Amino acid sequence: MPSSASLFSRRRILAAAGAAASAFSLPVRARAAEPAQSAEGWRMLHARIGSVAGPYGTKTDVRGFEGSAPGPLLRVRQGEELRVRLLNALAAPIAIHWHGVRAPSPMDGAPGLSQSAVAPGSGFDYRFRPPDAGTFCYHAPWLMTAAEAGTVEGLSGALIVDEPVPPGVDGDHVLVFEDWQTSPADKPHWIANGSATCDLPVRANERIRLRLINGAHARVLSLRLDRHAATVMALDGQPAEPFEARASRLTLAPGNTADVFVDATLAGGQTAAILVASAQGELPLARLVYADDAPTRPAPLPPPQPLPANPLPARLDFRSAVRADLSLDAFPQVAASLQAQAPRFRVRRGRTVMLALINRGDFACAVHVHGHVFRLLDRLDDGWKPFWLHTLLIGAGQSARIAFLADNPGKWLIESVAIDRPEDTRAAWFEVA
Repeated sequence: MPSSASLFSRRRILAAAGAAASAFSLPVRARAAEPAQSAEGWRMLHARIGSVAGPYGTKTDVRGFEGSAPGPLLRVRQGEELRVRLLNALAAPIAIHWHGVRAPSPMDGAPGLSQSAVAPGSGFDYRFRPPDAGTFCYHAPWLMTAAEAGTVEGLSGALIVDEPVPPGVDGDHVLVFEDWQTSPADKPHWIANGSATCDLPVRANERIRLRLINGAHARVLSLRLDRHAATVMALDGQPAEPFEARASRLTLAPGNTADVFVDATLAGGQTAAILVASAQGELPLARLVYADDAPTRPAPLPPPQPLPANPLPARLDFRSAVRADLSLDAFPQVAASLQAQAPRFRVRRGRTVMLALINRGDFACAVHVHGHVFRLLDRLDDGWKPFWLHTLLIGAGQSARIAFLADNPGKWLIESVAIDRPEDTRAAWFEVA
């Protein structure tokens, strides 16, 4: 597993190798279904058991929102209010975490810390205005997602916060990658939008936006786009200075997202695969399928301009920063009561936090900070990488240093999950006052 420095270097940010995950897109079924709305405008999400087609066409049970995997696509414009009513028809308590969204603490969905778990037969209303435009996901907190034997765990979905002024693209496709395991003896299968394959329609000389989401709990997603350049426009929902992914390869830790622009440069009637790395080699889980007609325009568009910036600080003040060293192996297992723990640190709103995250274990870990996005600091303490993240992969025996502005008051989790070992999920918390 590569170190965090090599994984997130400017030119290699998404080029490391890793185990694959699955994919949810806007594929053959042209659009992912949106949830039903109540008369008062609440988008309804029922957590319940459903039945889905497995990777080889067989039916299998799934714990999912609306009984599907992935759950319905949620979409809202930046600055508009998102109103979601969760109804729990499962046999176990549940909640929704808005992964990567800088939501208010009572809406963050961390049972035992920021809200109470929603009991079977009960409901909860999530209501907030996402401050950032970008690509995010929602899921049941990973401390609550131990599926029953023979049941696929599908309690996740995509949340898209659209820019007030849409960027100049001809198509916008969401791809959520998940791994399914239909029985304890079965190996995980990587699924594209709940299917073994999905097709994305394009025409020659179009520009499309691919919103890539690693929805797996503990698997690293490694993708390659065949015969097309991939221009990375955003990471973890936050715009970045556009750059071309090396060899059109993209690597995402659990919960990471990436927005890439792809120019359709092949001739009409051709296809190109989106390949996912696996133990069996690269598997084609999605395809760009070219219409057999005239190009959309005479030539491809010029290089894209950056996406509009979200409301984040241009600089971070390190002089008065709160500093802490956190050893991931010292985090308690998530089964432990969060409220019984003392916070790892407290900080006043508006101050910078600098953390050293230390992985002394034998497995790489994905570390997710709730309620905030952070900069990955250079090792010589002379700057930071030119992008924001909310989830970071840290190799075995490695460490990483991050910094963020503590501007979101409340109690917030720092989660750590060992790659390929979902049972080893740990968490600690901090408070912004």
